[in-house]
Amino acid sequence: MGCCGGKKAPKKPPQQLHDEALAPDPDPGSKEPDPSTPHLFEEPDTTEIVPPVPPVQVNPPDFRIGLGALFPDFECRTTDGTFSFHSFLERQSHYGWTMLFSHPKDFTPVCTTELAMCTSLAEEFQRRSVQLIGLSCDSVDQHKGWTKDVLATKNVDPETTDEEELGFPLIADETREIASMLGMLDPLEICNVDRIAMPARALFLIGPDKRNRLTILYPATTGRNFSEVLRVIDSLHITHCGPEVGTPADWHFGEDVMPATNVAEDAFVDKAKEKPVPSGRRYMRHIPQPIMDSVQKIRPHAEVQPGDSDFRIKLGAKFPDFDWSATKQGINRFHHLLDRLKGDLTVMICWPRNFDPVATTELMGCLKFLPDLRQRRVSMIGMSCDGVESLGQWVKDAVSLSGSDEDSGFTMIADRNLNIAATLGLLPSDTAGHETCPARGLFVIGKDKTLRLSMQYPMTTGLNFAEILRVLDSLILTKDFKLATPANWQQRQRLLLDPKVSKTDASKFDNLAIQSLPSGKEYLRWVDCPKVKWFEEEVSPASPLDVEEWEPLSPPGKGQQEIRGKEPVEDKDAWCLSCGCGP
Repeated sequence: MGCCGGKKAPKKPPQQLHDEALAPDPDPGSKEPDPSTPHLFEEPDTTEIVPPVPPVQVNPPDFRIGLGALFPDFECRTTDGTFSFHSFLERQSHYGWTMLFSHPKDFTPVCTTELAMCTSLAEEFQRRSVQLIGLSCDSVDQHKGWTKDVLATKNVDPETTDEEELGFPLIADETREIASMLGMLDPLEICNVDRIAMPARALFLIGPDKRNRLTILYPATTGRNFSEVLRVIDSLHITHCGPEVGTPADWHFGEDVMPATNVAEDAFVDKAKEKPVPSGRRYMRHIPQPIMDSVQKIRPHAEVQPGDSDFRIKLGAKFPDFDWSATKQGINRFHHLLDRLKGDLTVMICWPRNFDPVATTELMGCLKFLPDLRQRRVSMIGMSCDGVESLGQWVKDAVSLSGSDEDSGFTMIADRNLNIAATLGLLPSDTAGHETCPARGLFVIGKDKTLRLSMQYPMTTGLNFAEILRVLDSLILTKDFKLATPANWQQRQRLLLDPKVSKTDASKFDNLAIQSLPSGKEYLRWVDCPKVKWFEEEVSPASPLDVEEWEPLSPPGKGQQEIRGKEPVEDKDAWCLSCGCGP
C-alpha cells in the first residue's frame, strides 16, 4: 500500500457514533439554569463586519491552508524587485525551506517587533537553510521607509545602514490580492483608511517541492514566537530528512526522539528506552537523537489535492456545527457541546489516529495542561480519527504514562469514518479514488464559535504546550485590556498598546513609554503587563533559549546514536513522515 494509504475520505457524512462512556451528559438543557449563576455565555453577536471586496479580484485556486497543499504561483512586487513566487521558491535547492509570513500593515507595533526579531535571527535561519520572505499590505516605498523603524527597534543605527539590511524581501500587497487568495485576511482587523480587512499573522514553511509543511495562523495582536519556529525547523530537519522518527511534545534539540510505529522492535537494540502501557502495545519507545549531516535532501511531500469542504481554515470563520456523537437520548451537535463547556475560549486538537507515539505525548501534555486551562476559563476538546473502542484504550495509556489519577478530564471525540475531519477541511479530496489520511490541527475557538487561532504541525513534530499557553494568554490580554504581545513575548514581560487605544486611554496604563523612531510615528507604546492571578505562579517559557543563546544544528553529545544522513529512498510501503499514516 502506498503513502497515505490508511483511510478513505467519506463520500457523504453520516451520523458519527460516539462512546456513551466518554461522552458528557447528552441533554444538558434538561435542567433549568440557576438564576443566581452569572451568565458565562452571551448570545453571539449576529452583526458581522463584512469587509468590502478588494478592488482587484483574483480567481483563487483551490488552495487551502493545509499540510501538503501546493502553493500557487503569483507575482511578487517586493523591496528586492519583482519576481514570481515559484521562482523565489526555486532559489532553494532540494536542501532548503522557504518561510512566508504575513503582516497586517506597515508602521504597526507587533509587525515592527516581528521584523526586527527575524532580522536578529537571520543567521539562525540561514544555518537551517531557510530563506525568508514577508508580506504586508502597503506599497514598496512604504516598506522601505518602514525598514528604518525596524532597524531602530533592533538597535541598529538606520543612518549607517542601507535599506535592504533586513536581509529578506517584503511583498507589497496593497489590494489584498495575495492575502485574499491564501486565506490570510482577518475580518476582526479592519484598516482605518480603506476599510478593508487586514491580513492575519499567517506563517507557512514551504518545502523545495513547493508544498506547505507547517502553518501557524495568529491574530494581528499576537506576535509570533520565532524561537518556536526554529524549534519546529530543527524537528523537520531530523524527521523529514533522516531516519523514520518523530519528536515528542515539548521537544527541544538534543533530546530523545521516537521511532515510527512501523520500525522493527529490534531496530535499536540496547538503544531504545521503552515505556510499558496498559494496552500492551509497544509503541512508546525513545532513542537518542540521531546525528545528521548539516545538509540533507528534503523528502518530497506526497501529492495532496484540496478537499471540497465549505469550511476554510481562516480567522473569523464560523466553526462548523456537526454531529459529534449519537446516543439513545439523541444526537449531540458540536455547537451545543461548546455551549455546555462554558469556556471563554476552547482549544480543540485533532489527531489522525490512536496509539501514535508523538500524538500520545501530546495527549499526555493535554492532561497536564488542564489546570492551567481551567485557571484561564479555557475548555478542551480532543478528536482522533479512529474507533471508539481503541480510543478508550489509548486514553488509558496516556493517563498511565502521565501519572494522572483520573480519566482524560475533557471530551474526546471518535471520528472513525472521517466525517468530521472532512467537514473541517483536514482531508484532501479523493476525486481520483486515491486513499487519504487526515491531517492534524489545533484550533482555538471563541465564545462566538469563530476561529481565533490555528496551528498545523506535521505528525512527526509534537506541539509545544508552553507556546499554546503563551498565545492563549495573549488572546486574553487583548480581549480584557486591549493589549498586544510583541514577537517572542513571554508571560509577565512588557506589552504593546493596541493602535486603537487613544492617547487619553494610553495614559491610564502603568509605565507607558513611547519609543522614538526615525519615522516620527508614535506607534510603539510599551506598558507593564497587568497583574493576572495565574501570572503569580512561575510560567515555563515557550522557548528556553534567547536570541543570543539559540544553538544552531550541531552533532548531539556523547552517547547519542550515529545515523549518517543519506539520500532518501522512495519506498511505497514506508511510513509517511509528513502525514503520519501507515502502510
